[in-house]
Amino acid sequence: MASAIQGAVVTTIKAIRFACSRSALAFALSLATAAPVAAADWPAAPVVPVAPANWSYKVVEPPASFVGEFGLRFWYGRGTTAKDLFDVGGGAMISRLTYSDFDIFAAEGYSRFDFNSGWFLKGYVGGALLSNGKLKDEDFEPFIVPYSATLSRQQDGSAFYGSVDAGFKLVRGPDFHIGAFGGYHFLAETVQGFGCGQVATNPLVCGGGIPDTIAVISQVNRWNSLRVGLEASVDFNSRFRFTVDAAYLPIVWLDGADSHYLRIGPLPGDFTGPIPEDGKGWGYQLEAALNYRLTDIMNVGIGGRYWHMEAKGSTHFEGHIVGFMAAPQPVNWRVDHFGVFFQTSVKLGPYPLISSN
Repeated sequence: MASAIQGAVVTTIKAIRFACSRSALAFALSLATAAPVAAADWPAAPVVPVAPANWSYKVVEPPASFVGEFGLRFWYGRGTTAKDLFDVGGGAMISRLTYSDFDIFAAEGYSRFDFNSGWFLKGYVGGALLSNGKLKDEDFEPFIVPYSATLSRQQDGSAFYGSVDAGFKLVRGPDFHIGAFGGYHFLAETVQGFGCGQVATNPLVCGGGIPDTIAVISQVNRWNSLRVGLEASVDFNSRFRFTVDAAYLPIVWLDGADSHYLRIGPLPGDFTGPIPEDGKGWGYQLEAALNYRLTDIMNVGIGGRYWHMEAKGSTHFEGHIVGFMAAPQPVNWRVDHFGVFFQTSVKLGPYPLISSN
């Protein structure tokens, strides 16, 4: 009985060993056939180069270049320039002269250079005829009795002006920018009054009337100003560009001369010639334009501008009145020019900057 049981156990163990061997052989054969197929699907590991210890790199900047714009602008506007003259102490107004409502017919050339670094340079220079308008000359009591007010025709006036600015684009994109700039502005203005007619009640000043063919008063003023400001530009609809330029004039210098032609002469109380005037003040200048791109290089546009400057200083009567020891008298000046303009320009570039390298 024991021998039979022992033989059965041996037979069972041999069967288990044979089954395990067959299973192991089947598993090995399956790996041998599957491995080449799976290996073909595995991605290759990237090869990462190891930089040497002294390895370095350099960012290559685009070559320095600029774009230039050159154009002509025609400006029609209106203007006013006026002064208030006070007594020596500055407490009472003696007279006021106001040249108002004169027409401005101006032509100017302008240019601009934009560098791909963000810097820009711009400026303009022009000349104008100042026609029509009127001069109102007022003299106040108690310095003259009764109050006097005369009207003259303003004609044959002129102006010469220019501006130059340098700046940097603080924010910029492919179709817009915002920039800050600083620069200088100059305005030389001449206004003249012809004829004289009393419109108040003083019979002594132009009482009988003076014809318009006779020049009675002229004023020549030269304004020099420092400019600081912001500009903005945006393109839209692929062909339009809108620009805005706003400048504050923190320092304005005035150098001028007043000529009362009917009072220049050899008699006591007459003027020896033009009376020098000066002043210092402030101002602002605003400008906006809408441009249309006709071609890749040619643009046309329409815009508007407003200039305001004012100054406080002195009218230097000393040494300019026959037979009298005169003293400087305080004077306040202001000038306003505004109007619309039409412009056309060509845009060229980009061009490389000239380098010594």
